[in-house]
Amino acid sequence: MRDGSERVARGFAIGALINFFPTFGFGIVVGGFAAGLAGGNALAGFVGGTVFVVLWPAIFFLNMKTGGLVYHSPVRVDKMEDVDERTIDALVMGKTFLAGATINVIVAGAVIYGIVYFAHSRFRGRVLAWLHSKRRAASKVR
Repeated sequence: MRDGSERVARGFAIGALINFFPTFGFGIVVGGFAAGLAGGNALAGFVGGTVFVVLWPAIFFLNMKTGGLVYHSPVRVDKMEDVDERTIDALVMGKTFLAGATINVIVAGAVIYGIVYFAHSRFRGRVLAWLHSKRRAASKVR
């Protein structure tokens, strides 16, 4: 990605954080567009949304546990196996879920942004040099 580390980190974080809310299968697309609208790298947003979409049950569980610190949940979610259609339907728009999602987005957003910013700014040059050397080696073989 040719953008600066700040834009890439912002895009990736926004794309990833979309998955803390129910997007009904559109999280990847929404993440990319939201990243672009927020001035982040849209491609990084698509990548962030893709990476975190498989974690939806764990993210839902985390949202419920975090929200449970603020509001008492009307449905018990004590372990990962408790995340099923019944609990998702009952809680997806509840105060417990929304409070947990909001808190988790703030915390996870800062952490994800920091990690991606650090990695991109620190290793981008080395990765590009390595890719360039591989491309050069492949063109000499032909």
